[in-house]
Amino acid sequence: MSADNGIYIAKFPDGYRVAYAMAIENIDYFPPGSKERKKKLKSYFGNSPIFEKDEDAERYAFNVYQEMEKDEIENGMFGYLILEYGIRYIGEYEAF
Repeated sequence: MSADNGIYIAKFPDGYRVAYAMAIENIDYFPPGSKERKKKLKSYFGNSPIFEKDEDAERYAFNVYQEMEKDEIENGMFGYLILEYGIRYIGEYEAF
């Protein structure tokens, strides 16, 4: 069974954004600049913090992972956390 998830870092015109997501490939389904693609980008990255530097975005992504792991331990579920695609930089995208 596939988890199909990860913590993703993407560069946008306003900075780097980080999101935990499943099926991240959906953001590339529609043509660049289309309303549909912008809507999809917003659904994945719209509530994420914005970072000026990629290093800060990476640090935040690792913190997200550590918080997920901590939550897993506190709830007696250690060993079940799966990030199929780990933490990945997925490229540059247009504003949404």
